[in-house]
Amino acid sequence: MAPSPTVSLASLPSEPTVVFQCSSFFSRNNGHPLPTLSEVRATSAVQNSSEDHEKANPPPVFFESLGLAVKFGRDETVSVSEGQCLWALGRLLPEVPVPEIYGWSTEDGYVLIYMEMVKGVTVEKRWPSMTEDEKMGFWGTLKSVVSNLRTLSQDPDDQFLGRIDRSPYYDISITNHNRPPAGPFTSVKGFHDWLSIMIRQGIEEHWPGMKPEEIPDPYRKMLPDDAQVIFTHADLHPSNIIVNPDSPSTIVALIDWEQSGWYPDYWEFCKAEYTAEIGSEWHGYMLRFLEEPEALDGFIEYTRALGY
Repeated sequence: MAPSPTVSLASLPSEPTVVFQCSSFFSRNNGHPLPTLSEVRATSAVQNSSEDHEKANPPPVFFESLGLAVKFGRDETVSVSEGQCLWALGRLLPEVPVPEIYGWSTEDGYVLIYMEMVKGVTVEKRWPSMTEDEKMGFWGTLKSVVSNLRTLSQDPDDQFLGRIDRSPYYDISITNHNRPPAGPFTSVKGFHDWLSIMIRQGIEEHWPGMKPEEIPDPYRKMLPDDAQVIFTHADLHPSNIIVNPDSPSTIVALIDWEQSGWYPDYWEFCKAEYTAEIGSEWHGYMLRFLEEPEALDGFIEYTRALGY
């Protein structure tokens, strides 16, 4: 059996601005430079509504003639760690289809991620017109992609839970601006203890004389501290899966890796269920192809308690 691919912090390009001159962008476009922030914002003003354009995280912009997509923003939804993730997966796990990364930059409070403009359609749009065989084929492919993603390993001497660059999680099910940073954590138990403290903060008035850490947590035993730490996309919503429109069983790319990181092994399924419409056909297929973890009930209780 071949050794599992390993990513370490030391191997990640860590500069605030990185340009991959050996990427296909430059060979395909005769050395054309990546667009500047001002050029990206000008394009955004044309492609997006004025309301979207002024957001801290506007929709990505596309330079079709260059085959380029630029994701940019000035809040935690766009970070260098997403570019590092695409770089690592592109080099180490070709079985996991992701957009080719061309570089990233930080300028004037913005982070810009330059990547391949993937050709295809989201499975969200294609799903209603897919045949039963195509749906079965798609889910078989997705199961294989997720299994391959789970083979990525950390440096055994430097294990943690957090984003790929050891920064705190950005995860819409547990984080917001009012909470302390979610990590990085040195153990699964540390992450679970953080979740436990978060749901007990603000309820001290119902437990006179007790600190948050002293308040009983009836859900804590539902989170397995012996869970493996696995690299996780953490947002397998159908809008984030690009397929070939003519052969929708073929996944062209998984996109939007901003919530990705090293999580307990149950997190991928729980987050996919979290974004699914319970009882929908999509949810039914998910239950057939992905293994439901015992920790699902605990995940549901914590996200409910956190207000999501």
